[in-house]
Amino acid sequence: MVTTVSRNGPPRSSLVLWAAATLVALVVLYFGSRAWIGEPGLNVVPNPTFDLVIAAPQPDEAMTVLPVRQSETVTLRIRSDRAGEVHVHGYDQNVVVVAGAEVVLTFVAKTAGIYPIHLHERANPADPDSPMAHRQLAVLDVKAQ
Repeated sequence: MVTTVSRNGPPRSSLVLWAAATLVALVVLYFGSRAWIGEPGLNVVPNPTFDLVIAAPQPDEAMTVLPVRQSETVTLRIRSDRAGEVHVHGYDQNVVVVAGAEVVLTFVAKTAGIYPIHLHERANPADPDSPMAHRQLAVLDVKAQ
């Protein structure tokens, strides 16, 4: 008795194309996810300079995230329409801002973590004894090396 086995699957060329397409998709997902999670070297500019513009707050204002790597020199160029002090919490970096002027704050991001950047201003600018108001401007996201 002779037994014959038949192959009822896709042609060999279809399997090769499927394998190649799967490999390309995996490579794209791998590099795309590395960039999305902020792996150093893919979406962080070395020794970055960021421009912060302080103006009247908007209700739908999105939080700005400033991505940097640990040990990099960070430069903030700040323009403001009001007087106050910009403070990078966790780094104790401060700079006084004057309405209509630009100031620059430069420091080294020594410690990894998430650090808020606030504007400290008087609730009533005409009254030097009025309480201080805090407004979050951005978040410094320092990635470990």
